[in-house]
Amino acid sequence: MIAARTIAAITFLACVVTGTLIDPAGRTRPAGPTVLVGDFHVHAFPADGMLPVWSIQREAERRGLDVVAITNHNRNFAMPLARASRLLNDYPIVIPSQELTTPRFHMAAIGVTKMIDWRLPAADAIDAIHAQGGVAIASHPVPTSWTDDDPRVLASLDGAEVAHPTILGIVKRQNQLLAFYERVRRVNPDLAPIGSTDFHGGGPLGVCRTYVIVDEVSVGGVLEAIRHGRTVAAGPDDRLIGDPELLQIVQQHLARPQGAGFGRSAATGLALVSLLSIGVVVFLDRRPSIRG
Repeated sequence: MIAARTIAAITFLACVVTGTLIDPAGRTRPAGPTVLVGDFHVHAFPADGMLPVWSIQREAERRGLDVVAITNHNRNFAMPLARASRLLNDYPIVIPSQELTTPRFHMAAIGVTKMIDWRLPAADAIDAIHAQGGVAIASHPVPTSWTDDDPRVLASLDGAEVAHPTILGIVKRQNQLLAFYERVRRVNPDLAPIGSTDFHGGGPLGVCRTYVIVDEVSVGGVLEAIRHGRTVAAGPDDRLIGDPELLQIVQQHLARPQGAGFGRSAATGLALVSLLSIGVVVFLDRRPSIRG
């Protein structure tokens, strides 16, 4: 029994080390203009998420994402830690951001490096985000998390989440997101439709996503595209929301051959072997010992 446990433990450690070494180093940054795939509502460790930023970047690679925004609740120390670790790759793009979390609204401040004061009114918060060159996205704007209907606020938003995992099986939530999006579009025609996962670690990254039509593949290019409403929200499944002309561009992009994507890398196979090794150890530890 001791020998079996030792073998299982060694197998697990070997898989962890090998999987880390062969994990994708990040695909080559494409040239613009092109369509990028983004998730603009991602929480990281340490703070609100389970994974550090460098692991999120590698998971984004496996999930076919080109850009993620790290949006911890009113905190920003996950990004400085990631930079200090020197474990970040050049691609996919990682954008420092914040989920501005208040009793009146939740707002993703994409592209900010200095934290926005959560006590600010929504209009002032948006001004502060724009002052840093960022964009303001209404996060899951349903009645429980968004109560500010000031037309000046709605007119200055850059985007709104219209695809979010909470709509799965909840028709009411889906209708609430769509109603907010359509209401804001009446006063703000350039509002960008956004699909995000609100990823904390429990569900798949990118199950809801945003297709971004960029002129330049960079943080600035992504922010500029959102600022001018050049996005299509997607998810769950094949559901797409956006202007008809942009929908056509995205559909043409999706018709091209795509990469292998999640679930087909050698690292994934090693992860399954390592999990099996853990299972062997747990099983052996729970077996009743036989004493003479």
